[in-house]
Amino acid sequence: MNRFRNLNLMLVTNEKKLISKAKHSSSNFKNLYIQNSDDFISAYLNSNVAIDAVVLDLDDDEKIDLSAILYIHPNQQFIFLASKRQIYVDFLDKFRGGKSAVLFKPIKFSAILDNLTLMLKNKDKKSENLINLNDKISINLEKEKIYENGKEIFLTPMMHKLMLLLCANLDSLVTFEMIESSVYESVPNSRIVVQNLVGNLKRKFSLDIKSIYAKGYMLQSFQSQ
Repeated sequence: MNRFRNLNLMLVTNEKKLISKAKHSSSNFKNLYIQNSDDFISAYLNSNVAIDAVVLDLDDDEKIDLSAILYIHPNQQFIFLASKRQIYVDFLDKFRGGKSAVLFKPIKFSAILDNLTLMLKNKDKKSENLINLNDKISINLEKEKIYENGKEIFLTPMMHKLMLLLCANLDSLVTFEMIESSVYESVPNSRIVVQNLVGNLKRKFSLDIKSIYAKGYMLQSFQSQ
């Protein structure tokens, strides 16, 4: 039985040998996405599927900022690759993500697969874990799926990212900086543009989104309304 048949994996590296080995094993995965460090954040945020695990080569960019991802997916799982101990020590000192592992390079791709098995063996891929936002709208953050009256619906990319960000921080402040980082990918936008996007989402689904003056927004849970 293929243990990775339901796995969406993103590999971030510029190492040609590792890329070649990954491509050779691509049929084992539901989806395998190979990115370089420059395009990684944008590719992740705009992926049309939920990424189960990220294999990230720190040798390519040891100072990469993952905050745009972690604002939306604070429990995203990573396998970090590094050729020197100091590289991953400095990086992990600031890392605040989900369960992750560090592997030393050079490394066999089979070792990455073994660590993926350990990382994901207790993960129930069939569980729904739905969050009800009101009596019609619900969301599965793990699978990044949104439902209206039990039927999956699809939003524009910007609105989809905003919905994920607000739901990942339910009953907590989502600052303008977080929205700019995760939704607009750090491209400056006026507050009017942000207000219009939030307002459209609020009206479209009758969500209880509170405006926090000069700070950002808060999506309140259905139970607290």
